[in-house]
Amino acid sequence: MKNLVYILFSVIIIFGCAKRGTPSGGPMDSIPPVLVKASPILNSINFDSEEIRLTFNEWVKLDKVQDQLIISPPLEKSSYEIKPLSGVTKKVFLKFLDSLSPETTYTINFGNSIQDNNENNPLTFFNYTFSTGETIDSLYIRGNTKDAFNQEPNEYVSLQLYRIDSLFKDSIIFQDKPTYISNTLDSTNYKFQNLKEGKYLLIALKDVDNNYFFDPFYDKIGFIDSLITLPRDSVIDLKLFKEETEIIWDKPHFINSEKIGFGYYGKLDLDKIKIESSIPDSVNYVFIKEKETDTLNLWLSRNSFDSLNFSLIETDTIKLTTVKFDRKRDSLIDSLNISPKTVNIIHLKESFKISSNIPLNKIEDSLITIRDIDSLIIPFSTSINDRLDEIDIDFEVSPSDNYNIFIKPKAIKDIRGTVNDSLQYNVVSQSLEDYGNIFLDVITDNDSKYILQLLDSNSNIIREFNNVNSSSTFIFDYIRPGKYKFRLIEDLNLNDIWDTGNYLKQIQPEPVYYFLNDLDVRANWDLNEIFNLNLLNSLKDSIN
Repeated sequence: MKNLVYILFSVIIIFGCAKRGTPSGGPMDSIPPVLVKASPILNSINFDSEEIRLTFNEWVKLDKVQDQLIISPPLEKSSYEIKPLSGVTKKVFLKFLDSLSPETTYTINFGNSIQDNNENNPLTFFNYTFSTGETIDSLYIRGNTKDAFNQEPNEYVSLQLYRIDSLFKDSIIFQDKPTYISNTLDSTNYKFQNLKEGKYLLIALKDVDNNYFFDPFYDKIGFIDSLITLPRDSVIDLKLFKEETEIIWDKPHFINSEKIGFGYYGKLDLDKIKIESSIPDSVNYVFIKEKETDTLNLWLSRNSFDSLNFSLIETDTIKLTTVKFDRKRDSLIDSLNISPKTVNIIHLKESFKISSNIPLNKIEDSLITIRDIDSLIIPFSTSINDRLDEIDIDFEVSPSDNYNIFIKPKAIKDIRGTVNDSLQYNVVSQSLEDYGNIFLDVITDNDSKYILQLLDSNSNIIREFNNVNSSSTFIFDYIRPGKYKFRLIEDLNLNDIWDTGNYLKQIQPEPVYYFLNDLDVRANWDLNEIFNLNLLNSLKDSIN
């Protein structure tokens, strides 16, 4: 019995000790790899080696190094190789396959590509710098990039510096690689290091093809109005914008006998497309741009065409093209579908909206009736939008009311002559207490005219005032609860829209200002705010 007790007691002690000794995993490693040796050493001068060898204190791997590696001045990717591109290692090699320029300081930025093998901790923006001459250049430029119109960040923006010499011309950004290059990677900040003194052109490029050339059809660009002189300029911010380019037409595609699509690149201009075939008066047709894509659709009413001829006009070219009709595809013709965009609730100061999948031709008000909660007939007006796919039924919406909207057959007709069946919708309005109000004082000493916009959390325009040209108070009443912000556009050419810029014409995009804070609109609550443009401009001047 004593032996049994002794054995049990021993087992308990062993298990207790084992439990206390079980590893819990410990704290997660958050320390990035450390460079312990570089050969040749960092900041070498008179560099003549064919290979750079970097040794780290732990096993590392290279993550997307071919995308993140930035060599400045830039080298052709075929002129060097980096190893290993896969697997883990303690040594990273970069081998030069071509000769380097003499008397030049090179900077190799690895971005966040060097990571430890266990927790993927990056050695952030590790730089290896060397010079093929006697000295290391030491000047720098830093700054920030942002979108010229919206507040969405543009990641992986290329910053490009071009040295000014006797051969310099503005078109250099279309055909020559820059002297120096940097990148924002996944932030909006950039920094050039180890620059030589002199004059430079600086641009920011959202470089879709990653080829360091500006392609206005695809790339966003940002530039400043003057050249940079080093040493002097050091902090420079740039605004990115997409130019409006002259149109280039893609090959048209037949969809069905009532719809033909024309893809394009650049700024849409309906004067740049012409139907060369004869269209009888009995056939209705209209060109409508698709909402989400750069496609122009030709919608036709029922017809007997075998083909249609078009001329597509570009800057210095007229393309003649023929679209042949394939009647087998007429099974793809859509039926007219009318659906409400306003569902259940109609808000104060808003109209009742109906959408159509086919361009509309006509709406007959006499076949529409609106009644309120007391069955009283409510006067209204209707309109069809520019895209011909939406009807606005506008009437005075009273708080805490019910509305019945009855649309008789044949009230709505599309371009093909198809009409609606009987439609009926019921909506209710909310009480005054369900909304908030914003009273905004705009203060400016500038003589320019502005466009004032209230935006929701998805940047949709909720309300807009044009021709804002002096300090005034603006009332935004009956606003639904939610997050909002204000945007002011300086309308320099007085056309009531924001206009982008153009690099070759040296035109900057129209200035855009955002209210510093988002607004939290609550039900039955008033907000009083001040948008002081004078303070924003003074802050901008002090930064620049």
